[in-house]
Amino acid sequence: MPRIVRHAVSLLLLLTGALVGTYGGHAFATAVGLAGTGGTLTVASCRVDVSYSDRDRDAEDRRETRRCRGEFTADDGSATDPRREIVSDTAQPGDRIAVRDSGTVYQEVGAEWAITGASMVLLALALAVGGVLGLVTGQFPLLWYEHHRFYTAVHALPYGRVYVWAFIGVMAASLIGFALAEML
Repeated sequence: MPRIVRHAVSLLLLLTGALVGTYGGHAFATAVGLAGTGGTLTVASCRVDVSYSDRDRDAEDRRETRRCRGEFTADDGSATDPRREIVSDTAQPGDRIAVRDSGTVYQEVGAEWAITGASMVLLALALAVGGVLGLVTGQFPLLWYEHHRFYTAVHALPYGRVYVWAFIGVMAASLIGFALAEML
């Protein structure tokens, strides 16, 4: 593979890490109450939206998203919105749910979103480290048999093994976080 393709893939990986990190950081900050306006959403109704990942509409590609609509009232009384919607698997009509208005979406406050946001930040860090290593070494492995040159180039860097272990550790922590968020 040409070196320019390897650099382009590494740069794309770095930029993807930056975008995922920004979104994950915003979700984390909103979930723990550092961003957005806190308030209560009084659920009026819920519906299930069904989507498919392909045109064949196979049963295994079916995804269901449960959306609940209701009235949002800010804790400090500064804002009300009669037609707000959140994604929730557990809310029922009549429930009052603690949410935060982040400016673009309403998000439930709780450990699940905090762990998901933190996991996204860790995943972004892993993507960024992988992208930087690819840019610095110019040896990003695009094919399965090219990993030896990449590892040789990374190990030649000062503290190269630390970067590899940091990448592996952060990726593992991110995956564990996503699994924990699914269990909550």
